[in-house]
Amino acid sequence: MSVFSSAWVDGRISDIDDLILKNSDREFMFIIDTNFAIMARYYVNDMEVFNQYYLSQKDDFEKIINIVKNNASRVIYALSCEEASRSKSTGNIDLEKYKEMVDCVGKVFNMDFRKELLSNNELITEEIKYSKAPLLLKNGLFKNQTVITYTTILKAYLLKHFDDRDSKTKIKEMFHYIADEINAFSPVSTSFVIHYLGEESTILKKTSPSIGMEKILNKIYAASIDMLMPTQVSQLAELSGYQEVPIFITFDKGAKLLFDSLFVMSEHQLESGKKVPAYSTMIFYTSGWKDTDIRELCLYAQQVQRSKRKLGGSQEYELIRLNDLAIKLEKMLIEKLKCRSQLD
Repeated sequence: MSVFSSAWVDGRISDIDDLILKNSDREFMFIIDTNFAIMARYYVNDMEVFNQYYLSQKDDFEKIINIVKNNASRVIYALSCEEASRSKSTGNIDLEKYKEMVDCVGKVFNMDFRKELLSNNELITEEIKYSKAPLLLKNGLFKNQTVITYTTILKAYLLKHFDDRDSKTKIKEMFHYIADEINAFSPVSTSFVIHYLGEESTILKKTSPSIGMEKILNKIYAASIDMLMPTQVSQLAELSGYQEVPIFITFDKGAKLLFDSLFVMSEHQLESGKKVPAYSTMIFYTSGWKDTDIRELCLYAQQVQRSKRKLGGSQEYELIRLNDLAIKLEKMLIEKLKCRSQLD
């Protein structure tokens, strides 16, 4: 059952029962993804629809429920329930749907959860059909973070689909873009870039330019949430003084791959005093790269990261700057799609 991941485990989790047994002195927190919350709502409220869409995953879904019931010190549900109750057309969270989502997740695990919205979500009144910029500035639990992953993925998407140069050249350019423009180099972004601009097919599936701007941006926004999760999940362990092992649950192979490509080597302390994980990165052969290529690309990423210039400005300034950068990339994508449609 390939649905469990944790950057705190060296490599993939091949047997969750064995992992729990070998770490019987530890506690485990389980974090569910957006799709799992949606599955839980159908499982509780409409089994006919659940079977229509998720019948092939039903056995694994029910096994997950039992594993969590028997082993969880707690379940982190708000991250997924917020996004699962967010309108694709307006970007706003439907409060009643959120309460329903939390209620259903609680029922499948036989746990009581707070139904009040945990984050401060500003009302979005701007159009988000062809630009996610308003959503990036106001999306509650992920504010100040999604704009980084969204901009990273959007730039990589443009390179993958509208640049004829070889993959290594595009990857190296992407590293410089992350360092010099986005100003947020991380092991997660390194893993994403090498896999996605290689031959890995599980990341951003069904996002051909032919599906159109609106669907592309919806997919990229959803992927930007997925790309945040390894760091979000690992940092949750700090809340327990690193006594709880955070386990992420997802049926999405692309999101799982990003987790599996990272593992925590140590913790280091920021100037603020906050402890954060220090990751190491592994690149899987599904990316199409050989050992020599992987060493070359990872070494190049390290060199770029060490030499990157640190941009100044407050967190609010950086948020606005990156949002402007995302808007420029969105406009570029619109133009590229127009040109392609004219050629077709």
